[in-house]
Amino acid sequence: MSAPPDAAGTEAVTFSFGKNWRQFLDTLTEERIDRARDSLADWLGDLRGLSFLDAGSGSGLFSFGAHALGASRIESFDIDPFSVDCTRHMHARAGAPAFWQVRQGSVLDRAFLEPLGTFDVVYSWGVLHHTGDMRAAIRNAAARVAPGGRLFLAIYNRVRGPLGSRTWLALKRLYNRLPGPGKRAMEWSYAGAWCAWSVVRLKNPWRRLREDMAPRGMRWWTGMVDWLGGLPYEFATVDELVDCVQREAPGMKVERKLGVKTLACHEVLFRRPR
Repeated sequence: MSAPPDAAGTEAVTFSFGKNWRQFLDTLTEERIDRARDSLADWLGDLRGLSFLDAGSGSGLFSFGAHALGASRIESFDIDPFSVDCTRHMHARAGAPAFWQVRQGSVLDRAFLEPLGTFDVVYSWGVLHHTGDMRAAIRNAAARVAPGGRLFLAIYNRVRGPLGSRTWLALKRLYNRLPGPGKRAMEWSYAGAWCAWSVVRLKNPWRRLREDMAPRGMRWWTGMVDWLGGLPYEFATVDELVDCVQREAPGMKVERKLGVKTLACHEVLFRRPR
């Protein structure tokens, strides 16, 4: 696994995931909601009667999906106040059920986490690699899994080479140091290069835009901005991720995994023995 991007804590971060997600909610459709719910069900099945912890809730879309799948207790939290607002918006959209609580807090803060108790499902998609201490974040998230419960993680892959993970760490740092117009220029440059590469590979870029983000109900532009801006940024091969979880939470077993070879996220579902 990678070391924290900046162990001295001097990472210049000007990007807000929550502000990005707030723009995403302006484009949210029932079709996107249904796709997100279905992707959750594909990994976790029926959640009726189960407790669900959304560690780094972002837009709140997957907490909403857990509600739709029948979870009986939902705790959603995020460190970004704009993400908390997004999740509260989705909570209100669900009718503001009392069994779904939305909080602001950090997965690195054990004093915040421990009073929440343990859960049948702890879910964290694309979050823990942005904390600045991925190993501690994994340890703390795993500690919230009840006996017999499951832990779902999606973590960026480690890719070596000139266009690999360390190059993208440098580009993310550049993006965060740029003023607003510079950020917009970098976004449009990335989008143009992505479309051009699709054409070179004889792929229809508009079809790829739909296909790449559709399975989880996401919007391509939102995901692209998230990718450029997301700091801190850590990464691991799928084997490194599994090894880390099993070191930090002895006894955890892999129930299902989907490893990738690109810069995208591995998805791994673990279960804690009873």
